[in-house]
Amino acid sequence: MPVLYGVVRFEPGEERRVRDTTIAFDSPASAELFAVESGWSDFQVTPLFFFVDSVTAPAAGRLLLDAALARSMRRANGR
Repeated sequence: MPVLYGVVRFEPGEERRVRDTTIAFDSPASAELFAVESGWSDFQVTPLFFFVDSVTAPAAGRLLLDAALARSMRRANGR
């Protein structure tokens, strides 16, 4: 099973309070590119772990995930 990655964005300040998290990317580089292109200055890329007994993805599962990611990116850019 391939590893997926997420980006954790922090609020400004010393506390490093989590502002939000964006998932799922196929590589750390693609997660970092997303954060940089989104103008995030304080973030961390991390591998994702899902603790479930078994997962059966629908045939179009990846397409649905890509569509959801595209919608969230449009909202983040104010469009």
